[in-house]
Amino acid sequence: MRNSLMRIAQLVLPGASAYERKSQRLDAAALAGQAESLPYIGVRQALSLSGFDLVHVYGPRELPAAQFVGFPLPYVASGTVRRRRFALRQPREPEYALSPLQNDGQNDDFTLLPEAVDDAYFGTRQPATGNPKIGSIDRPSVRNAIEQTMARLHRFRDDVDWHLFTHEPAPEEMAQLFAWIDPAVADDDFDGFTAEALVVGLPVVASRTPVNVQRCEQGRTGILVPPRDPNELVHAILAALFKPEVATPKINAARQTASKFRIRQRLRVLGHIYENMTK
Repeated sequence: MRNSLMRIAQLVLPGASAYERKSQRLDAAALAGQAESLPYIGVRQALSLSGFDLVHVYGPRELPAAQFVGFPLPYVASGTVRRRRFALRQPREPEYALSPLQNDGQNDDFTLLPEAVDDAYFGTRQPATGNPKIGSIDRPSVRNAIEQTMARLHRFRDDVDWHLFTHEPAPEEMAQLFAWIDPAVADDDFDGFTAEALVVGLPVVASRTPVNVQRCEQGRTGILVPPRDPNELVHAILAALFKPEVATPKINAARQTASKFRIRQRLRVLGHIYENMTK
């Protein structure tokens, strides 16, 4: 793919999730020289520049239909366009709709695109010291679940600190934690940074959403709990922190399967998709 003259325009739509924005940055770095990130000023205006072969749209699961009427280039996207029954001009659908899931449970039209983690997160983590400190990505959807869980957790241990990151934690920041928690409450929440935690070598406790089941190898590499169940989440956190016989085998298993998150795995699939679109 690197030897071709293909040029890819990358367009990040308003409403794109943190997961999609992370993916765009990694794709741009991996496709250096071939992909160009365009400022969003409206889809057609952004594509008024000539010379692109195709477009990769990073956006919400449901794309704004009006923006894709008369779309000038073949494109792939993280969502599909909802067609309006009585619209005079129907929008152009993406050539491939992409998802990190084998099957999203709702739409079989989605094509599996592996999740990637920045190479900086891969390495040997030294055990953290001091009082137990766990971490999560702060986002509105999980705040209530975290508050309920913290209240129950402190009945058992008052020395556990739960740090909520308002930014993407650097590998060095994650390495200072004792465990990573993703209390996602929705199946389409991919933003929990679970893959990065697995790669760093942290014990992981995550809600049993479809993407976390896949990330954690059905529970082999991380502890999975029912969403919106603070009692089960507390028991899992205590096991991850204070029961090495539970956490250590999962950390070792995660280390063995970490290569599935290498950018080369995602790039291999992307290359195949892009080449099929320009034949």
